[in-house]
Amino acid sequence: MRNIVRTNIVLGVRSYVYPIYLLVALAYGLMLLAFPERYLPTMVPIFLLFEPGLVGFMFVGTEIFAEKKDGAIGALAVTPIDWRDYILAKTLLLSLLSVIGAVLIMAIGTRSLNGLPYVVVGTFLISIVYTLLGIAVSAKYRDLDDYFIPILGVLVVSLLPFAHYHGYLTGEVWKVLYAVPSYPAIHFFKAPFEEIARKTLAYSAAALLVWSGVAYQLAKLRFYRYAVEGLR
Repeated sequence: MRNIVRTNIVLGVRSYVYPIYLLVALAYGLMLLAFPERYLPTMVPIFLLFEPGLVGFMFVGTEIFAEKKDGAIGALAVTPIDWRDYILAKTLLLSLLSVIGAVLIMAIGTRSLNGLPYVVVGTFLISIVYTLLGIAVSAKYRDLDDYFIPILGVLVVSLLPFAHYHGYLTGEVWKVLYAVPSYPAIHFFKAPFEEIARKTLAYSAAALLVWSGVAYQLAKLRFYRYAVEGLR
């Protein structure tokens, strides 16, 4: 695991994926400065979701595409590597980067770190979910063009809970959005701006942990089937 993490850091920095990831977070923080303070309780959670979740979903796919083209995954396929460690290493690195990005967004965009522990926990958990889902989905594709439609679909579905949370989607049928992983993350991202019950936060954390387990199983099965076996 240590060697895989070290190699991923080197490759991520060398390919500019990780620096760009942090620059995106910096850009989000600067963009928030353009909003009046009364809009921050609405805009900050949206930007936080974009950074740890959706950007991570896209970037992990970019990493996998690059490793497929470079033959890195093909080379690893003939080694006794445990693919669980490979998947967990990528997830851990991107989740930690997401936390750094979330801190940048909060520090720059709100000029305050109030409620940061809630944001850190929510960011870490939701990033794990979306990174694992990104690995599961991107394993089947070979370039970003094919991956664009899944990215767009995940983006739309992940933003719908915000509309429901703020009372725009009020029908009973929209309660299905509670099952979308971005919904429990909203409670963590809203906590710095409004009172959120501890029970709600505990349920939200539990939901994200369940989603993490499901996403991990999907990532493990699909990555081995399409990325590893597909190269042999």
